[in-house]
Amino acid sequence: MFCCNERGVGLVIAILTVVALFALGMALMFLTRTDVNISKHQALHVEALYVAEAGAEEALHRLALPDPTMVTVNGVSMNAAIRDTATPYDPNWRAKVFLCNSGAEPSAPSGEYYTCTIQDNTTWLEYSSESDAATALTIEHKWQDLDSDGVRENGEIVLYDGAKYPPENFSSGSPVEVITVTARSATAERVIKVEATKFPLNVNARAALFCDMGVDVRGNVTVCGHDHAMLTPHYTMYPNCQNWEYCGPPLHANCVAQGCLVGVMTTGGPVDRVGTTDLDGEPTPEDTSSSNQWLTLAEMMGIEPDILSEILASADYTAPGVDAPQEGITYIDNAGGAEGMWNNGDGTGLLYVTGDFKTAGNFTWRGLIYIEGDYRVVGTVSVIGAIMVKGVSEYCFSGGNPGILFSSEALDFYLRQHLHYVKIAWKETSGL
Repeated sequence: MFCCNERGVGLVIAILTVVALFALGMALMFLTRTDVNISKHQALHVEALYVAEAGAEEALHRLALPDPTMVTVNGVSMNAAIRDTATPYDPNWRAKVFLCNSGAEPSAPSGEYYTCTIQDNTTWLEYSSESDAATALTIEHKWQDLDSDGVRENGEIVLYDGAKYPPENFSSGSPVEVITVTARSATAERVIKVEATKFPLNVNARAALFCDMGVDVRGNVTVCGHDHAMLTPHYTMYPNCQNWEYCGPPLHANCVAQGCLVGVMTTGGPVDRVGTTDLDGEPTPEDTSSSNQWLTLAEMMGIEPDILSEILASADYTAPGVDAPQEGITYIDNAGGAEGMWNNGDGTGLLYVTGDFKTAGNFTWRGLIYIEGDYRVVGTVSVIGAIMVKGVSEYCFSGGNPGILFSSEALDFYLRQHLHYVKIAWKETSGL
């Protein structure tokens, strides 16, 4: 028999069991919801980082574009290029990119450049702001206050030169750009800073004119290996070119240390001078030693062959005279074909030809001309930078009054100017 005190115990136990299971179920449901919320926030947090990276990529893409680069975005024509066009670089330069259609960007204060995104406005990624300059995608030169006066001044912009150690310095190379991106995805926000610079080169010039074989220089020709300013006026001939040399006039004893080179160099072939040819350089106007080693284009630019292949694969031009001026990487692949020709044109950057080539008339170039085949020059051709010719160059410089002035500054600036940007530093400054 059951005791009377034991009546209803089973019911109580059953009720307690139900309550315990209910409490356990509620706890599990709460934990599940918490986990879902955490996962959701983590997903948004990761997504915001991807959005921030997308903003940095737009900045890098637009920094590498030649100015101007006109595009049509959301039905409106705009200049997509973003760059400091001042010479020398403006230490106070700053650009901001807003989420708007071109023409709707806020008014920029003096010294700053405001532009709109090149995104499609139907799918804007939120890596900037429509009007808030404080959270807009920002690009500015990296700066170090060398004199501790709190003022951005010339000589305080941080430059990147791959030939130096450490590469960051204040005298040579391309500016280091700091890109600040504030990105959002729903309630998540991430802020990153990316430091980038033009693709680092280590240009290895040997002479103003370097020929793998002999060369004829006939007529009123100037070839000068002294280091000239990159903005030396075209058609500046000897001796007036001395006014643009970093080592003269008068010629300093340390000209070699300042970057001056031989005027004409070969790998053993003769230099045939006829007429009023003016050759100058340091330590000698010409060098025909058989010990001189020929440089491939990759060796000349100081990069690996596979990197050069990538650069040429995305060349800006594959034919001469497409634009005026033609600025960028011009890659003319005519090996085994007819001689190419560029008559009465001008440009900057790299002109690389795999076959025979001729420049004539009023042709000007700042940067590097590299010819794998034969090369002929006639007319009033003017090159500020350097020329390399691998093929036959008999009667190469045989008419008019062409001039070739070596300029390490022009080689460095105009080759870098038209290459893509690379990231050299990345950090997250905040994220919620």
